[in-house]
Amino acid sequence: MMKALCVVVAVAAVFTICSNNCAWGSDDGAVIDPTCQFVVDPYNVTRIGSDFQWIAMDISAIEEDCIELCCGNPKCQAWSFNTETRYCTDAPNNASVCCALKDAIPSPQHSSFPIGAVSTGYKVIPPATVPKPTDEQLKYMDMGFTMFLHFSVTTFGDNVEHDCVNSKCLPPSLFNPTEMGPDENGISATDQWALTAKAMGAGQICATAHHEGGFCLWPSKYSNYTVMQSGYQRDIIRDFVESCAKYDIEPCFYIGPNANGYFTQVLNYTNDEFYDAQMGMIKEVLTNYGFINRLWWDHYLQPCGNLAECPQCTNASDPKCFPQAWEGFTDFVRSISPKTILGTGPDVGHSGGGETGVGDYPVWNAVNGSSSAYGPLGNLFHPREADATIQNPGDAWFYHEGHPYWNASQVWNHFLLTYGRGENFILNMPPTKTGRIYEGHVDVAQKFGNAFRTTFGTSFGHVSNINTTCNNTIVVHVANNEMVDAIYTSENLMEGQSISSYAIDALVDNQWVQQQIKNGQTVGIRVIDVLDEPIVTSAIRFRCLSSVQDTIHIQSISVHKTYPPMD
Repeated sequence: MMKALCVVVAVAAVFTICSNNCAWGSDDGAVIDPTCQFVVDPYNVTRIGSDFQWIAMDISAIEEDCIELCCGNPKCQAWSFNTETRYCTDAPNNASVCCALKDAIPSPQHSSFPIGAVSTGYKVIPPATVPKPTDEQLKYMDMGFTMFLHFSVTTFGDNVEHDCVNSKCLPPSLFNPTEMGPDENGISATDQWALTAKAMGAGQICATAHHEGGFCLWPSKYSNYTVMQSGYQRDIIRDFVESCAKYDIEPCFYIGPNANGYFTQVLNYTNDEFYDAQMGMIKEVLTNYGFINRLWWDHYLQPCGNLAECPQCTNASDPKCFPQAWEGFTDFVRSISPKTILGTGPDVGHSGGGETGVGDYPVWNAVNGSSSAYGPLGNLFHPREADATIQNPGDAWFYHEGHPYWNASQVWNHFLLTYGRGENFILNMPPTKTGRIYEGHVDVAQKFGNAFRTTFGTSFGHVSNINTTCNNTIVVHVANNEMVDAIYTSENLMEGQSISSYAIDALVDNQWVQQQIKNGQTVGIRVIDVLDEPIVTSAIRFRCLSSVQDTIHIQSISVHKTYPPMD
């Protein structure tokens, strides 16, 4: 059973989770820990619906155990604790005691359940505000464009995408890249990775330190499914981090806490063994290679199953059992590397567009929980990232010889649909069996990067650091009546995202002419409005039409001429 909690259930009041010998605060003025405030409903009130997870509990479990499960799950907004089999029909294992976690707070109803058979409650959500990013989130958002790098024993399989997940584990001996060392110009494979990101304009590379199958690109002491059991016995992660430092690229690792097919399929690990080994691996990559800017957590908040290869729970309330275990991994990373971004994860969400490279719009960054709906107001700042692989159509993440891939124009279009609308964009560039990125992909990266630098490296008009009310217009003068077709606008998010709709005008023949734009709603970290046709103008006017706050805070507005890549 979980740690004991102190709670009173006779009347609805606000409480908070704490350890033994605690004093519960209530809404009559006592001090309340803001980490998890909750209300327990009176016995004659119940809440039905919005269940997203049913958990079988031990026969000795009490309601406080269910409350703690809810408090430990960011998605959970309310709960139901049931103590009879007939009220646990959706729980696994024919449970007689169960806990239903809810992702919304259902309306209260009069309870007709027997007293003690079903008890409910909900989290207290503080009043919504306009949240602000952390320094690390803002730095990540300012970067805007990063590179994924999927490389593993999976690369050496026969068109395999998920080693140890939807197929048997490939033998580690298959992994044997042939051109990792320096070429005739002294450029190693990991140097080439960093140079490709640099050419493309990406400031960070997120390498699959271990993907869902569990094969490690470093010699982990927690596994015998690593480079040290392969045909290439060298610490690729160390070489990768050194190349990143050499070319001023941030290192990031894909390493999912709840996915390691080798541990489940081959070693048959228990929950405890799996949890401890995965935790040990994360400690290795965060402490043996210098500061790591980001961890990319796939399947965040999900339980075991499908592509998340981890042991199925025998005790769903076990804190080492997923999805409860996510809290432990988050706390651990915060303790040993507090400035490491966890995203996708608790610090960064996944775009609603999936893996298509098409972002959401409008883009708000406020939520009430890291998995709840986005909007202008909330209690948590949570930016989003859109991801895609260059090997499209077909969505291949590990390199497949002969697979079609986007040209530079297609990358440009997806860039504008993600980065250009206020989400971050991460594009996968997978190495081949040689260990080097395919030259055709490198050529695309170079062409795209040249187009980006030519377009946005020079502006024909610029204003910055403007604080004004929404009903005031902002004019950007364009030098020498240039021909322009792109307006890049950014809000100062440290003052809060505010603009909910806007318009763009151009001064043509001394007349303000409203321009047809595809965006026109949120601005946020950035919005790039590319006009259908270039115009000759002496000024661009930005008009805020509506905003969440009376004052808007413009970081910058700049005017450009696009030079999209030609393919």
